[in-house]
Amino acid sequence: MLDPTIILQILWTSLATASYYVLFAVAFALVLKVTRLFNFAQAAIMTIAFYAAFVAVQWLAWPAWAAFAAMTATTLTASFALERIGFEALRKRGVSVMFVFVFTFMVSEFVDYLAMLIFGTWPQTIFPTMFWPVTLVGNIAVSAWDLPAVGATIGALALLFAFMRFSRVGQFMTGVADNPDLAELYGISKRRIFLVTMLIAGAFSGLGMFLYGTRAQVLPQTELSLMLFAVAATIIGGIGNVAGAAVAAVILGVIQNASILVISSEWQGFLLYIFLFLAIIFFPNGLRLPQRRRFVTTAREVPVEQGAPAAESKA
Repeated sequence: MLDPTIILQILWTSLATASYYVLFAVAFALVLKVTRLFNFAQAAIMTIAFYAAFVAVQWLAWPAWAAFAAMTATTLTASFALERIGFEALRKRGVSVMFVFVFTFMVSEFVDYLAMLIFGTWPQTIFPTMFWPVTLVGNIAVSAWDLPAVGATIGALALLFAFMRFSRVGQFMTGVADNPDLAELYGISKRRIFLVTMLIAGAFSGLGMFLYGTRAQVLPQTELSLMLFAVAATIIGGIGNVAGAAVAAVILGVIQNASILVISSEWQGFLLYIFLFLAIIFFPNGLRLPQRRRFVTTAREVPVEQGAPAAESKA
């Protein structure tokens, strides 16, 4: 019989490590919602974010806050270039969605190979060590990484919700996501909204990679695996449902980390492809809760004489 303390410890660790999964899923789902593109070039943005922070800390010996600021600036610049030089040019040429999909894969692979040429194929971390001080809360070990990671994720989600809900640009993003052509008729610039969306997604991807790179080792190919996890969460959460993607990312992250109770840790990565298979085959429209049955009384037909006014039927 499993010790309840072990189960609670795994549950807490799973929730904490799901923080960066949520950020990656929200970034992917937001771009898909507004631009209607499967942006696998997000993996390239994630690679750029990690190695920007790595260079700032390991090569330049900058403090963590300066490395984070440099990483954010680099990530936003790369996101700006991807939108203006890449996606916007493709839209002007009127290329097919499949061509854009191939383009995003090409960008992702190009950046991965470039990272391998510059930084090698050895796993790297942003800080020289991945060991964080641990505090016991009851019998649960809470590391110094856990609470800041969870807090940063919750704060980023709260800011995104407030931005989408209360700002004019956020409301314009919702309008463009619903009907881009109609939104432009009302004076909303799709070009500007697409750029804002890409920048927000880049910021979320950068924050997620900073959290991931301070806890786990990263290879140039790691970002693509994390990207596939975000795709699975987006599909299960429902295409166009950013909040659903975030919830799905938490659930999948907990399942993957808690699987150590029944399978070896070497097989945890295999679960990612099981998630993708199940999402694509069985949940292409996302998980949907069954609707509650409503008890409706059928309206009775009342005979109406010719020339008489029609009587209103009551349900």
